[in-house]
Amino acid sequence: MRIGFFSDRYLPFTDGIACSMEDARRELEDLGHEVHIFAPKPDRRYCEQAPRVTRFPAVKGLFFDDYRCSVFYPPRTRREVDKLELDLVHFHTPGQIGLFGAYYARRHDLPLVTTYHTDLYAYVTHYPGVLPGVVALSILAPYVTGGGAGERRISRSCVRPERSIDRWNQKVVERGMTLIHNSCDLVITPSAKMTAQLGGWNTTSRIATLPSGVDEIPATAAEIEAARREYGIADDEQVVLYVGRIGSEKNLGVLIDAFTHVARGNAKARLMLIGPGDEENRFRDQAAATACAGRITFTGRKPRAELGAYYGLAEVFAFPSTADTQALVVNEAAWAGTPIVMVDRNISQIVEDGVSGLYAANAAEDFAAKISALLDDPRRAKALGAVARERASKLTARVQAGKLARLYEETLANAAPGAAPEPPEMPALLAA
Repeated sequence: MRIGFFSDRYLPFTDGIACSMEDARRELEDLGHEVHIFAPKPDRRYCEQAPRVTRFPAVKGLFFDDYRCSVFYPPRTRREVDKLELDLVHFHTPGQIGLFGAYYARRHDLPLVTTYHTDLYAYVTHYPGVLPGVVALSILAPYVTGGGAGERRISRSCVRPERSIDRWNQKVVERGMTLIHNSCDLVITPSAKMTAQLGGWNTTSRIATLPSGVDEIPATAAEIEAARREYGIADDEQVVLYVGRIGSEKNLGVLIDAFTHVARGNAKARLMLIGPGDEENRFRDQAAATACAGRITFTGRKPRAELGAYYGLAEVFAFPSTADTQALVVNEAAWAGTPIVMVDRNISQIVEDGVSGLYAANAAEDFAAKISALLDDPRRAKALGAVARERASKLTARVQAGKLARLYEETLANAAPGAAPEPPEMPALLAA
């Protein structure tokens, strides 16, 4: 198969969407398929070296500091896509490039697949400034889907303000995404949580739950020891590790508060937070105001290939987020045999309470109690970590890519030529 991946996030960024795409691309190509990537340029001077990757000009920081917004698609680019003779389009984001992929598929009567990687419904409550973007999404939806008067009426209803910005944002996300998803032949969700959410929105397209595959990030004993030395971690200190975006949507305030309880009863405990984020200073200030400030470390972004050493040195992996769709970092920690404490019960196929990890209530005291229970009982922690590692080994990138390829084949077999309405010409801003 010739598959087109359209996304507003891709390498060199290393968030969940970019990593999921790259792992799937690599494994699909090893299985004999041909994958073409369409993504924004990470900066103006960037020169793409990888084969079968097309970059679009992009503007920085429209919604987030590290977000790249593409608004111009030269006609020659569309002609280049035509030459590829794609069998199927898979778009991974509902941003400008993702919607261009959906539009292209509908204009050329190609099977259309999407993955709902990000819980936008939850995210917009943390970032109300994205409202102009989600309103634009709702306006563009009928152009992407080829929808008729009913779809345009729903789209216009999204523009009417609500008394609450959060509610307005969420209404636009729910209605706009449902319009787009209902134009797809297949909607993939990475967890039961997201399948339930889309089902509750009256999504009529086929929905398949398929978590992204994750491989082990290996680390040698020497690399683990070097990571300890870099941050002055003594051999007898116990590290509680978080990896991910440093943002309010990750519920890090609860984690920092929980660690103050842990530290009060454990003089050897350390908290390490790895990842980038616009709100790092806010959480640094919160940490600095605690009595255990000297035992809380923010490292900033780390290359994904180096994370294995940090998973390897940690006694507990703590993941407080309630806004994630699957949390690839949980799988990465499981590969290292690091026991996991998390809050959201509906996003992981690895963690089973008391068997391969622990679930905590979304409250600092309970989160702290679960972390402390593992720090105080290394034998139990090791046993939970071993089961988590065994489960992670069944969700590799190769295994999941094979399942994805079968979903593509089923979609191609079921797609009826001409069944989807052809969308009208896209507004000039996106199709110039």
